[in-house]
Amino acid sequence: MKNCPSCGHERSQTETRCPVCGAFYPTLAELLAEEEAYELAHSWRGRWQKIWGATDKKQAVSAVIKQFWADLSLQGKFSLLVIFVFVFALIVTVL
Repeated sequence: MKNCPSCGHERSQTETRCPVCGAFYPTLAELLAEEEAYELAHSWRGRWQKIWGATDKKQAVSAVIKQFWADLSLQGKFSLLVIFVFVFALIVTVL
C-alpha cells in the first residue's frame, strides 16, 4: 500500500501512522486476515462451505452461481457458451 487509506497521502514503508491525518496503517496481521477472507469468499472451498452451511441449500447454490457468473469475464462467458453448444451438438448427433 503506497497511500494512506483515510486521506490518500503518500506514505513510506517504514511509517506506521499517517503524518497528515494521524490514522494508523493496517498491520500485517490485518492485511493477511483481509486477504484470507477474500480468498475464502472467492475460492471453490469457500463457496462449498457457504452452501453446506446454509439452511436453504437451493437458494445458496443459486447465489453462488450468480456470483460465479458475475465474476466471470466476457471471454470466459463466451468460452462456456461454446463448450455447451459443442456438447449439445454432440448429444443431438448421437441421439
